[in-house]
Amino acid sequence: MNIHEQLEHFLADLGVQMESAAHEQNEGDENTTPEISIFQSSRDHYGVFYRLDIIESMPQLRIMVPVEHGAIKMEMYLVRLSASAALHSPFASIASYHGSAAFEHSREATLQHFLYAAAEMMKQLFWAGDLDSMTFPPEIDVRRLV
Repeated sequence: MNIHEQLEHFLADLGVQMESAAHEQNEGDENTTPEISIFQSSRDHYGVFYRLDIIESMPQLRIMVPVEHGAIKMEMYLVRLSASAALHSPFASIASYHGSAAFEHSREATLQHFLYAAAEMMKQLFWAGDLDSMTFPPEIDVRRLV
Protein backbone atom coordinates (compact mmCIF):
# COMPACT_ATOMS: atom_id res chain seq x y z
CA MET A 1 0.00 0.00 0.00
CA ASN A 2 1.53 3.33 -1.06
CA ILE A 3 1.43 6.54 1.00
CA HIS A 4 -1.57 7.89 -0.91
CA GLU A 5 -3.58 4.74 -0.17
CA GLN A 6 -2.48 4.86 3.48
CA LEU A 7 -3.59 8.48 3.77
CA GLU A 8 -6.89 7.68 2.04
CA HIS A 9 -7.58 4.83 4.52
CA PHE A 10 -6.56 7.03 7.46
CA LEU A 11 -8.87 9.82 6.32
CA ALA A 12 -11.70 7.37 5.56
CA ASP A 13 -11.54 6.16 9.17
CA LEU A 14 -12.11 9.80 10.18
CA GLY A 15 -15.07 10.12 7.80
CA VAL A 16 -13.21 12.09 5.13
CA GLN A 17 -13.53 11.04 1.50
CA MET A 18 -10.75 11.77 -0.98
CA GLU A 19 -11.52 13.82 -4.08
CA SER A 20 -12.38 12.16 -7.38
CA ALA A 21 -10.07 10.49 -9.87
CA ALA A 22 -10.40 13.58 -12.10
CA HIS A 23 -8.61 15.57 -9.41
CA GLU A 24 -5.91 12.89 -9.19
CA GLN A 25 -5.24 13.19 -12.91
CA ASN A 26 -4.39 16.86 -12.38
CA GLU A 27 -1.84 16.00 -9.72
CA GLY A 28 0.73 14.87 -12.30
CA ASP A 29 3.87 13.29 -10.87
CA GLU A 30 2.47 13.20 -7.32
CA ASN A 31 0.86 9.86 -8.16
CA THR A 32 4.10 8.42 -9.55
CA THR A 33 5.89 5.83 -7.46
CA PRO A 34 8.96 7.38 -5.78
CA GLU A 35 12.39 6.12 -6.79
CA ILE A 36 13.56 6.76 -3.21
CA SER A 37 11.41 7.58 -0.20
CA ILE A 38 12.57 8.50 3.33
CA PHE A 39 10.54 9.51 6.41
CA GLN A 40 11.91 11.79 9.15
CA SER A 41 10.62 13.49 12.24
CA SER A 42 11.66 17.09 12.76
CA ARG A 43 14.31 17.86 15.35
CA ASP A 44 13.39 21.55 15.34
CA HIS A 45 9.58 21.58 15.12
CA TYR A 46 7.56 19.51 17.59
CA GLY A 47 5.17 17.03 15.95
CA VAL A 48 6.31 17.79 12.39
CA PHE A 49 7.13 14.92 10.04
CA TYR A 50 8.85 14.97 6.66
CA ARG A 51 8.62 12.63 3.73
CA LEU A 52 11.50 12.95 1.27
CA ASP A 53 11.02 11.51 -2.22
CA ILE A 54 12.75 11.42 -5.54
CA ILE A 55 10.04 11.29 -8.19
CA GLU A 56 10.93 11.42 -11.85
CA SER A 57 14.51 12.35 -10.91
CA MET A 58 13.46 15.36 -8.83
CA PRO A 59 13.36 15.81 -5.04
CA GLN A 60 10.03 16.40 -3.35
CA LEU A 61 9.41 17.15 0.29
CA ARG A 62 6.10 16.65 2.03
CA ILE A 63 5.78 18.39 5.37
CA MET A 64 3.11 17.24 7.83
CA VAL A 65 2.38 19.94 10.40
CA PRO A 66 0.10 19.45 13.43
CA VAL A 67 -2.56 22.14 13.85
CA GLU A 68 -5.31 22.79 16.39
CA HIS A 69 -8.12 23.25 13.87
CA GLY A 70 -9.87 20.97 11.40
CA ALA A 71 -11.03 17.38 11.60
CA ILE A 72 -7.64 15.76 11.06
CA LYS A 73 -5.58 18.29 13.06
CA MET A 74 -2.91 18.24 10.38
CA GLU A 75 -1.81 20.23 7.36
CA MET A 76 0.41 18.82 4.63
CA TYR A 77 2.54 20.82 2.24
CA LEU A 78 4.32 19.73 -0.93
CA VAL A 79 7.66 21.48 -1.45
CA ARG A 80 9.59 21.25 -4.71
CA LEU A 81 12.68 23.04 -5.96
CA SER A 82 11.91 25.75 -8.47
CA ALA A 83 13.51 25.39 -11.89
CA SER A 84 16.01 28.12 -11.01
CA ALA A 85 17.19 26.45 -7.78
CA ALA A 86 20.83 25.41 -7.49
CA LEU A 87 20.05 21.73 -6.78
CA HIS A 88 17.49 21.33 -9.55
CA SER A 89 19.57 19.39 -12.11
CA PRO A 90 22.02 17.03 -10.29
CA PHE A 91 19.32 14.44 -9.60
CA ALA A 92 18.46 13.94 -13.27
CA SER A 93 22.15 13.87 -14.19
CA ILE A 94 22.97 11.16 -11.65
CA ALA A 95 19.87 9.13 -12.53
CA SER A 96 20.58 9.18 -16.27
CA TYR A 97 24.36 8.69 -16.14
CA HIS A 98 25.53 5.20 -17.16
CA GLY A 99 28.89 4.66 -15.54
CA SER A 100 31.13 1.92 -14.26
CA ALA A 101 29.87 -1.03 -12.25
CA ALA A 102 31.16 0.65 -9.10
CA PHE A 103 29.16 3.80 -9.90
CA GLU A 104 26.04 1.78 -10.67
CA HIS A 105 26.47 -0.05 -7.36
CA SER A 106 26.61 3.21 -5.39
CA ARG A 107 24.03 5.21 -7.39
CA GLU A 108 21.16 4.73 -4.89
CA ALA A 109 23.30 5.70 -1.89
CA THR A 110 24.51 8.77 -3.78
CA LEU A 111 20.95 9.78 -4.63
CA GLN A 112 19.94 9.33 -0.98
CA HIS A 113 22.74 11.62 0.17
CA PHE A 114 21.78 14.23 -2.44
CA LEU A 115 18.15 13.89 -1.32
CA TYR A 116 19.13 14.54 2.30
CA ALA A 117 21.12 17.61 1.28
CA ALA A 118 18.37 19.02 -0.94
CA ALA A 119 15.72 18.29 1.69
CA GLU A 120 17.69 20.18 4.35
CA MET A 121 17.78 23.23 2.07
CA MET A 122 14.10 22.84 1.19
CA LYS A 123 13.16 22.59 4.91
CA GLN A 124 15.11 25.74 5.78
CA LEU A 125 13.53 27.63 2.88
CA PHE A 126 10.05 26.38 3.83
CA TRP A 127 10.39 27.50 7.45
CA ALA A 128 11.79 30.87 6.29
CA GLY A 129 8.49 31.45 4.48
CA ASP A 130 5.11 32.51 5.78
CA LEU A 131 2.45 29.78 6.01
CA ASP A 132 -0.40 32.23 6.56
CA SER A 133 0.23 34.11 3.32
CA MET A 134 1.81 31.10 1.54
CA THR A 135 4.82 33.18 0.52
CA PHE A 136 8.18 31.45 0.37
CA PRO A 137 11.67 32.10 -0.98
CA PRO A 138 11.81 31.85 -4.80
CA GLU A 139 14.01 28.74 -4.75
CA ILE A 140 11.03 26.56 -3.76
CA ASP A 141 7.45 26.04 -4.89
CA VAL A 142 5.03 25.19 -2.07
CA ARG A 143 1.49 23.92 -2.27
CA ARG A 144 -0.84 22.98 0.54
CA LEU A 145 -2.18 19.45 0.02
CA VAL A 146 -4.32 18.99 3.16
